[in-house]
Amino acid sequence: MIKRRIPALLVALSPVWVSASIQAEETTQVDPVVAIDSKLSQKQTEIDAIASEFDTQSDDLQQLKNDQAKLERASNELNAKRNRAKSALDKQYSRLLEDPDTDLVTFQKRYQEAWAEVKDNQSASLEVEQSIVESEMRLSQTKQKQARLDTEYTNLQEQRVEARVKRLAAELRESAVLETSYKTTCSATMTLGECTSQGQHLTKQKAVKTFRSKLMDNLTESVIAKQNVKGVQLNIHVQESQIIRAGFEGNNAYFTQLQAQLQAKPEATAACKLLNVSSRYCLKGHAAKNTKSEKEWANITVRSNQYDDSVTINGIDYGSTPVELVLPNGRHQITVSKDGFETYNRVVSLNGTDTVWIQLRPNKDG
Repeated sequence: MIKRRIPALLVALSPVWVSASIQAEETTQVDPVVAIDSKLSQKQTEIDAIASEFDTQSDDLQQLKNDQAKLERASNELNAKRNRAKSALDKQYSRLLEDPDTDLVTFQKRYQEAWAEVKDNQSASLEVEQSIVESEMRLSQTKQKQARLDTEYTNLQEQRVEARVKRLAAELRESAVLETSYKTTCSATMTLGECTSQGQHLTKQKAVKTFRSKLMDNLTESVIAKQNVKGVQLNIHVQESQIIRAGFEGNNAYFTQLQAQLQAKPEATAACKLLNVSSRYCLKGHAAKNTKSEKEWANITVRSNQYDDSVTINGIDYGSTPVELVLPNGRHQITVSKDGFETYNRVVSLNGTDTVWIQLRPNKDG
């Protein structure tokens, strides 16, 4: 006998499912991963352009250095040529003292021309040297741009992983109402209640498997998620269920048709495991909370106006001043003592790196 019931659960929960679908469509339209992919593509174009610019500037700089080397070699030759012209002119001057009719014009002209070539070489060398300085500055600036773009690209890649994890984590927290049917064969020794219970249990199991399969199929990164799904706890629960039709259909076959509301409550690192990325992306929020609760520390130096004194902080002996140590921010008991002097004993509040100066006074009783 087959029993039928009104599918009130589906009617009650259908608006929730529709609204979730609309929300999913809106999320797809503003998918942050796609937006970051666009930024990555633009950044890669900038990186390629700056790399090409760097190569061009490097070639220009090398050419300038080659020109400088040529000018240096030419400088040596021109200086030697000038020295030879000077030596020849000096000899002509010596002859002039003995022979007033000695020709100086030709030798003087050669010396002047040699000097002019040396000066031209020096001027060209200065221009090349200045160009090299400017080229090296441009190249340095380009390197800085490259480093900045590389950092920005790396940050975008990090943001992309974070966005992927966040998107998948949201997609895993899906809920749905499914209608499922299952036919099972009950043992002849089972009571009607036991058979009914088995039929409902197996039908719910089928609903969970169906929900899990649909959940994985609907993920944006379904392919990679399915490759890594082994061992990931999705924790799918049947929150509510309602029998639509149930009863025997002959030959001990028990048929169950039900509607169930299912919800996935995945483990904290599920999205990271499915995407095969570091679990730190899933635990980032927890890490931030732990970081806030950690103590802040400060470097502290304790000095006094005496040698061979004794420093005790919070009951621990640190020897004589100066004492340099690291303490957590807050209140600390500092004691400095020395025979013949009044003991310094104070509670000091520390908040950041500081130096504590202590003036020990002679003991009045001494």
